[in-house]
Amino acid sequence: MLAISTGYYDTLKFFHILAATTWVGSAIYAQVLATKVMGEGDPARLAATAKDIGDLGKRLITPAAIAVLVSGIWIVAASSWNFTDTWVLLGLGGIAITIATGAGFLGPESERLGKLGAERDPSDPEIQRRIRRILAVSRVDLVVLILVVADMVFKPGS
Repeated sequence: MLAISTGYYDTLKFFHILAATTWVGSAIYAQVLATKVMGEGDPARLAATAKDIGDLGKRLITPAAIAVLVSGIWIVAASSWNFTDTWVLLGLGGIAITIATGAGFLGPESERLGKLGAERDPSDPEIQRRIRRILAVSRVDLVVLILVVADMVFKPGS
């Protein structure tokens, strides 16, 4: 453990929380928007929204997720917390799951869907099915994120 000042720790914690609120808030917004647009029944608008959410993932959600991970590791390394604390392990596990889901499925599938969308009409059943699948997986991912936030607040095992 490194000895750090309260100001240094608070600054790290501020950036960690800012990145987390950006990540989780963006994911919540994406789900609310997608649910609204799905209810409108306009395949072209849903396809455009799915593309916009994919862009949001690349430009905002992924960098925020990386910032959460890096700042969280930095905080633990520089504080009295330990990487063996239950709540730290649960948080790291949840973040690993969401990053793997994003990098292993959501990002690549969004790219594939974008290419397919350039070739086919937005109302194509395959496009609509894949959009709904991405949104369903991202809903589960959001639940994991919310559980990580709860873990950070309640710190089980500490």
